[in-house]
Amino acid sequence: MFIIFGTRGRQVDEKKGQFNCPSCCSNDNITGDQKQQQYTQIKVAKYFTLFFVPIFSYQTLGRFIKCNHCNSEYNEKVLEYAPPTFDEQVATYVEQELKSGTPISMLINKLKSQGLNEEQSTKAVNNIVSSNIVTCHQCNMDFLKGVEKCSLCDQRIGA
Repeated sequence: MFIIFGTRGRQVDEKKGQFNCPSCCSNDNITGDQKQQQYTQIKVAKYFTLFFVPIFSYQTLGRFIKCNHCNSEYNEKVLEYAPPTFDEQVATYVEQELKSGTPISMLINKLKSQGLNEEQSTKAVNNIVSSNIVTCHQCNMDFLKGVEKCSLCDQRIGA
């Protein structure tokens, strides 16, 4: 009688839960909802096999987290990830828009069209701009200091 034994690697689902998936949470729309996704924690281990059937695990090779929604895989530390708050998302969006050359008044209107009110829009822009404003002398639009060219009339902006 022959007894066939050996080893092989195997992935086993250990536990499930909810987490903030970095892929699913990233969203270009500043007013987008962020909801938690289901995850599976997977253990990768070596198993002793008898007649090619895994009998018991004898070495854990590692663990990872898999998002059940987008199938992205992450290190276990992803469970500690907290997505940016709404205010942080707005601030990042405003800063990117201003640095890309969007005039201040146009950005405020853009924020209002995306669901913020006048006060929220103005405050979000002022938090980034402060007093760092330059004005295009050709079309009289205000920009964040550092913008070199007016995005409306294509004139060079003097600091």
